[in-house]
Amino acid sequence: MKKFGLILMSLMLLFSFALAACSSDEVEKPVSDKPADEETPATETPSNEVIELTFQNIPNTGLDVLVEQYQSENPNVKINYQEAEFADHHNGLVTAMAAGSGIPDIAFVEIGFLETFKGQQNNFTNLYDLGAKDVTGDYLDWKINQAENADGSFLFGLPTDIGPMAMAYRTDIFEQAGLPTDPDEVSALITDWEKFVEVGKTVLEKTGKPMTDSGGTIYDTMVGQLTEVYFDENNELLLETNAGVKEAYDRATAMVEAGITAKVGQWSPEWNAGINDGGFATLMAPAWMMNYMKSSAPDGSGNWNIAQMPVASGNWGGSFLTIPAASEHPQAAYDFIEWLLSVDNQYEIFKATGNFPATPGIYDKPEIQDWT
Repeated sequence: MKKFGLILMSLMLLFSFALAACSSDEVEKPVSDKPADEETPATETPSNEVIELTFQNIPNTGLDVLVEQYQSENPNVKINYQEAEFADHHNGLVTAMAAGSGIPDIAFVEIGFLETFKGQQNNFTNLYDLGAKDVTGDYLDWKINQAENADGSFLFGLPTDIGPMAMAYRTDIFEQAGLPTDPDEVSALITDWEKFVEVGKTVLEKTGKPMTDSGGTIYDTMVGQLTEVYFDENNELLLETNAGVKEAYDRATAMVEAGITAKVGQWSPEWNAGINDGGFATLMAPAWMMNYMKSSAPDGSGNWNIAQMPVASGNWGGSFLTIPAASEHPQAAYDFIEWLLSVDNQYEIFKATGNFPATPGIYDKPEIQDWT
C-alpha cells in the first residue's frame, strides 16, 4: 500500500471544509450525615461495586485491543465485549431494540444505519447530557454534525473514524493491459469518470477483466464526492433536483451496460474472491478498507496499489459509538467511549489498523503523513 498515507492526507484536505452533567448510573447513594457539599459526587461508584457494560462491535475496528487496558485502569468496570459481522451486528441491534431485550450498553453504529436510527431518538441516550460538549471540539465538525439530530440538541454517538477515499488498483492487471502501474502515473491517467470508463474499456479488451466491482460502488462513490446529497442544510429534500445524484446514477448505469463492472455485491463471497484473486482491476477504497483487504484477501498482497480517485476524494463510511437508552449505566458507558475514542487512542488505533482518525489534531503527525 505504498504512498497511501501521503495520498490520503492530500485527499483529506478536500474534506476539511466539510455537560459535564452528573448521573448516578442508577447507583443509590448511601445515607450520609456529611454536609451536602461534602457528599460523594453522584457519578462516583462505591469502590466495591463492579459495573458491567456490554459493548457490541464489528470486526477490524481496532477498538477491541484497548478494552483490556481500560479494564486494568478501571478495576470497577467489566466490559463484556462482543463482535458480529457488519450486517449481523446492525440487524441484531434493530431486532433487539424492537424487542426491548438484548440491548447493549454500547453499540457500534455505521453512518448509514445511524441515519435510520435517528428516527428512533427515544432509543438512544443523548451524549450531550453526559459530558460530550467538552470533547466535540476534538473531532471534525462535519462528523459531529452527522451524529446530531436536526436541531443539534441531541448527540447520538462519538466518531470512531472517517473514510477518506482513494482508488485501489491491481498493478498486475494494469500491466497486462499495457497501462502504467506507478501511482502518480495512474492518477494522471484517470482524472475524471470519463477517463475511468475509457481505461475500463481498455482493461476489458486487453485482459477480459472488468474495471471495477459494481455499479452500486460507483454510484455510492460519486455520491460521496458531493457536499449535499438527498437533503440540504435545511433538511429540504433534494432527490429530484440534485444534478450530482442524477449524474452518479447515469454514469453507474452506463458502466454496467458497458460491461466494465463485475456485477458482484459488496461483502459477498464473490466480492471477497475478486479482491483476492484479481476479479476486477480497481476498487474505490476508504481508509478502513485497507485493513479489510489485508485480512480478507491475503493472496492479493503485493498486487494492489493506491492512486487518487477520479475527480476528487470522497468519504465512505465512518462510524460512531452510541449508548442505547436501555443502558442501566449510561455515565459509565460514556466515560468508557470518551476514553476509547480520545485523540490519543484514535492515533494508536490508526497505527495499529490504518483506520483514519476523526480527530484532525493529529493529522500532521509523521506516522500519519508517512504511513505505508
